[in-house]
Amino acid sequence: MKEFWQAVKAYFHRLDKILLLLCATAVGFSLVILYSELYAGFITSRQFKMQMIAGALGLTAMVVMTLISYRFLAKIWFVHLPVTLGLVLATFVLPEPFVYRPDNSDDVAWLRLGELSLQPSELLKISFILTFAYHLSKVRDQMHKPLQVLLLCLHGAVPCLLIFKQGDMGSALVFFFIFLCMIFTAGLQWRYVIGGVGVLAVAAPIVWFSIPPYLKQRILALQDIENSTLAEAYQQQVGQEILGSGQVFGKGLFSDDLNHVYAIHNDFVLAHIGQTLGFAGCIFVVLLMMSICVKVLLVARASADPLGCYICVGVFAMFFFQFVINVGMVLCLVPVIGITMPFISYGGTSLVASFCAMGLAMSVYSFNRKRVGY
Repeated sequence: MKEFWQAVKAYFHRLDKILLLLCATAVGFSLVILYSELYAGFITSRQFKMQMIAGALGLTAMVVMTLISYRFLAKIWFVHLPVTLGLVLATFVLPEPFVYRPDNSDDVAWLRLGELSLQPSELLKISFILTFAYHLSKVRDQMHKPLQVLLLCLHGAVPCLLIFKQGDMGSALVFFFIFLCMIFTAGLQWRYVIGGVGVLAVAAPIVWFSIPPYLKQRILALQDIENSTLAEAYQQQVGQEILGSGQVFGKGLFSDDLNHVYAIHNDFVLAHIGQTLGFAGCIFVVLLMMSICVKVLLVARASADPLGCYICVGVFAMFFFQFVINVGMVLCLVPVIGITMPFISYGGTSLVASFCAMGLAMSVYSFNRKRVGY
């Protein structure tokens, strides 16, 4: 028994307690917000329970990943990558009962497992961060060679194109942003950056004509969202009104005067925070999420090797981009592309993936050779 408690003590000694506290605060806040939505009738009790179960599973995954060296997790890419990539590929080949499009959703990127649903792209993000960080660490001294840069670009293009093919533009952009942040951190030369900008300029018209008509309408509606009569603008118009209805301190979590907009429990969760807790509640969320992002960057800076640094930068990119775009959708700055707010929004797979990403950052902190002396 004494050895057990010593092991527990050693575990907590090596744990990033600040990051753990920030994550726990975010999840606790999320459950309060979701309970408020349950009270208002915006979600069902089953959804609330499933979010709690997902939180417990995610927390367990984070604890386990913290105990395992990030170097080992990166080296066994041949174990987790086939699983996560295989789940994504399954959405293209399995019949309709197992692959489905949720009501009012824009993409076919979900697997149905009995009464449960799974979004494989969320899990693929974790594998991509690990595999791409491992790839970068192996070729970091050859980043000036065109062949190595081409292979890195192909590594990043595969998940982006697969998820784009699913119709999930939001997740595809998350992968792309993770790729950009990690490859820049590795020291990509400016000649390749300029070349990449040129390629993107050429590809932009192709992408525009490849995206579905409804998404084009959402983008065009942003030109004058307040006066737009397009159906694609309605969700953001209502969401913006709900966000501002709480004014400074909100109507209260259990007010009888709460309004609803589609996806208020995930994509538009900030609108509900605005109407219940007001501007003060929104500022709290912004500060909380930015604190998590900054803390992950600090872990990256203190990493003993490039691999740990790249992993943390990937985790930062994932959280930062999703948070900024989620807020931007509610503020009508970007079109609705189906991106949830990490930890805060409803979504079991998203919550588990967020915990796993934090598990990677905590593993880097825990196994940092400079800090623990080995």
